[in-house]
Amino acid sequence: MAFWDGRKVLVTGGCGFVGSHLVEQLLVHSRTKITIGDNLRRGRRENLPKGAPLDIQVADLSSLEECRRLCRGQDVVLNLAAKVGGVGFNNEHPGTMFHENIRMNLNMLEAARLENVERFLVVSSACVYPRFCTVPTPESEGFKDSPEETNDGYGWAKRMAEFQAMAYHREFGMKIAIARPYNGYGPRDNFNPASSHVIAALVRRVVEGEDPVMVWGDGSQTRAFLFVDDFARGLLEVTEKYAECDPVNLGTDEEIRIKDLAELVLRAAGSKAKLKFDPSRPSGQPRRNCDTRKARSTFGFEAKIRLEEGLAKTVAWYRRHRNTHAAA
Repeated sequence: MAFWDGRKVLVTGGCGFVGSHLVEQLLVHSRTKITIGDNLRRGRRENLPKGAPLDIQVADLSSLEECRRLCRGQDVVLNLAAKVGGVGFNNEHPGTMFHENIRMNLNMLEAARLENVERFLVVSSACVYPRFCTVPTPESEGFKDSPEETNDGYGWAKRMAEFQAMAYHREFGMKIAIARPYNGYGPRDNFNPASSHVIAALVRRVVEGEDPVMVWGDGSQTRAFLFVDDFARGLLEVTEKYAECDPVNLGTDEEIRIKDLAELVLRAAGSKAKLKFDPSRPSGQPRRNCDTRKARSTFGFEAKIRLEEGLAKTVAWYRRHRNTHAAA
């Protein structure tokens, strides 16, 4: 990864879940100059290594001028800033999810253009795909029909981020990478019960001793989960090796039913609790898993951390930090 040595790199959302892991991986390159832009509402300075040579800038990405200030003098912009939530939060706040995410995306790419940034990363999402897509899902279905209804505000915002990238690439010749990650999880995730994703929600409930453990849906829906170390590495690799403004899935081939996932979380935590399913609660798409062939063939990306190993790491981390992250 000599590509990163000596470059000036801006990471928006760098104090957050995925952003902080990505920054840790960038720090391996001692000559890389890293600036972090974060509003510090969800991101935490303590997510980052103490004493690391980082320039942390508190910024409001709803302001184009703030975005330009951050982008000025940068070689690469990794735009990880986003408003994210679990299926329940997304289902109840589609307008908020669309408005806040589309504003950040619009401003950051425009700022990068105006400040002549050499390379830009758009972090899209599996939420761009429609409810009844092919599974495993190829990148070609990213603009087919409408996004899954329970995540449509977020999904449309991410589709528009991709369209903006493609339009800027055509008109201005910008070098842009577009990643569509699937279901990230791991240490430093959002464990707030009001807005967390499924693995963080299950880990919190199990470790906190809930019995029976409530699981949304009937447990038959399937997902494939990407451990955060692989997630961050994939973002760096697609930016370095495939900035072709061509969307690429980042995921694994380990598709699993939510019922079986919940049982794995119980096993990882050593819990004997029972599971209780609530089909009245939103559960999203019946199946979600990506076709990973394009990432392998274009820049050699494959996930390294298997689900059971990742769950064990996540449970262990949450147990050590539960007092500060249980309702963060």
